[in-house]
Amino acid sequence: MEKIAARNAIKIGAAFLSLMVVWSFLTPLFSGPDEPSNFIRSAAVVRGEWVGENYPASIEKSYWTTYVHIDPQFGAANAIPWCFAPFPEKPGCGIAVEDAPVVDIPTWTNMGRYPPLPFVISGIGTMFGATNMSVLMARVMTSLVSAMLIACSAYAIMRRKQSLVGLLVALTPGTIFLASAMNPSAFEICSAIALWSVLPSVHQGQVHDRIIQYIFIVTGVLLIATRPIGIAMYVAVSVISWVAFGSTKLIPFIKANKVALLIHSVTAALMAWWYVAVYSYQTSPSLTAGAEKVSVTTQFTRSMNHIPELLDQVVGNFGWLDTPIPRGALWLYVLCAAVVIIAALNQLGKRSALALTMLSMTVVCVSIAVDMNFYAMFGWFGAQGRHIAPILVGAPLLVVTQASFGKRFHNAIVISWSVVMVWAALGALRRYTVGVNGNNTFSMFTERAWNPSIGFWVSIILLVTTTVLVAKTVISSRQALADQ
Repeated sequence: MEKIAARNAIKIGAAFLSLMVVWSFLTPLFSGPDEPSNFIRSAAVVRGEWVGENYPASIEKSYWTTYVHIDPQFGAANAIPWCFAPFPEKPGCGIAVEDAPVVDIPTWTNMGRYPPLPFVISGIGTMFGATNMSVLMARVMTSLVSAMLIACSAYAIMRRKQSLVGLLVALTPGTIFLASAMNPSAFEICSAIALWSVLPSVHQGQVHDRIIQYIFIVTGVLLIATRPIGIAMYVAVSVISWVAFGSTKLIPFIKANKVALLIHSVTAALMAWWYVAVYSYQTSPSLTAGAEKVSVTTQFTRSMNHIPELLDQVVGNFGWLDTPIPRGALWLYVLCAAVVIIAALNQLGKRSALALTMLSMTVVCVSIAVDMNFYAMFGWFGAQGRHIAPILVGAPLLVVTQASFGKRFHNAIVISWSVVMVWAALGALRRYTVGVNGNNTFSMFTERAWNPSIGFWVSIILLVTTTVLVAKTVISSRQALADQ
C-alpha cells in the first residue's frame, strides 16, 4: 500500500510541477506580487547576505527594506514591472534584467528582514547571475518545492485510502499562480496544505511510516519558518486538527512524535528570535504616529467588509492584486467547493464539525487582525488573500478526511477543477497579452502586445495538456487505490 501511494504521489507531484512551469510562462517575469524584491532577496541570501544594511523606515519602502551589497544589476529588477503592474489595462512589457539600467547602488529589497529559508530555495535559481534565466530558474525552484509538498499531501491522503478531491479544491488557481512565480506565500500555503493532509495520519498513529513522519517534520518546519506569522499558522493548524482528529491523551501523542515536535519547537524558537531581533528591528515607532486615525469600531467594520475580497483573492488574483480570476471561473470554483463541502458535511462527526467552526472563526479573526495591524503601521488596510489561505485551505481537507465519494462524483469534481484552472489561466493570459480593456477578451488571439517567451499557442496547448495530465493522474490514482 505504501509503495502504491508513494508511486502515485510522485506522479501527481510531477504533473503539478509541469502545470506550474507552464503557468510561469503565461505571465511576464516579475508579475508576481513583490517578485522583484523577492528576486533580489533570494540572490542576496544565497550569496551570504542574510539581512543586509539597514534602510530607514518610510511609507514608500516600509519597515523591512534593507540594502544588500550584491551585483547592482540585480537591483534593476525593481524598476522592470512598473510598465504594467499594477495597471490591469496595460499588457505585459519590460526589458531583460541583464539589459535594464542600474539606478540604485547599493541595491535595496523590501523583503530584507523576512525569514531567509524560502529565499534560500528560490535563491538557488539565481546562480546564473543578474539575468532573466535566473528569474525563470528561481521560479522553477519555487514550483519544484511546491510540487513536492503537493506530492507529500497526496501521499498522506492516499495512504489513508481517501479521496483527493479535497486536495484539488485546496489547490486554487491563485496558489498555482504563486507557485509559478517567486513568492514565499507559495511555500507557506503548500506546506500548510501538506500539514493539514498529514496530521490526520499522525493522529491515527501512522508515525511508524517513516514517510509520514518525514512529511510531518518538513511541513511543520517550512510553515513555521517561511513567513513572520508562521508560528501562529502552525499553532492554528495543529490545534484545529487536534480538535478534529486528536486523542484526548496528549502525553502519548507527544511521546510518539517527540522528534518532530522537538524540531518544530527549535524552529519556532529561532523564528521567534528572528521576529523580535530582525523582523521587528525598527517597527516600534509607527510611521503613522501623530496622524489622524479612524476609530477602532470603524477599523473593525472595514476589516469585516474586506473579507469577501480576501476570499476572492484566495481563489485567484494573477498579478499585483490587479488581475482577479474571471467571474465565471470564480463561480464555477465556488460551486465545486460548495458541492464537495456540503456532500462531506453529511458524513462529518461532531468533533470535525466543531473544528470546522473553529477554522471559520480563525479565518475571520486573522483577517481582522492583519488588516488592523496594517492600518496601525501604514494607515491603510493591507490584508491579502494569501495571508489567510494557509488556514482556509484546511476547510476542504478537513471535511473530506471523513468522507467517501462515488466514482462519478469524484470525476465530476476533477473535471470541474480542470475547467476552472484553464479558464483562470486564459484570464491571466488575456490580461498580459492585451490588457483588460472593456470587451477585448478575444483580442489576445489576434492583437497581442505581449507574447509568452515560448509562444502564445504553444503556451495554450501546454496549459491544456498539463491540466489534463493532472486530472488524469488524480483519476488514475483513485482507481489504483480502489483496486487494492
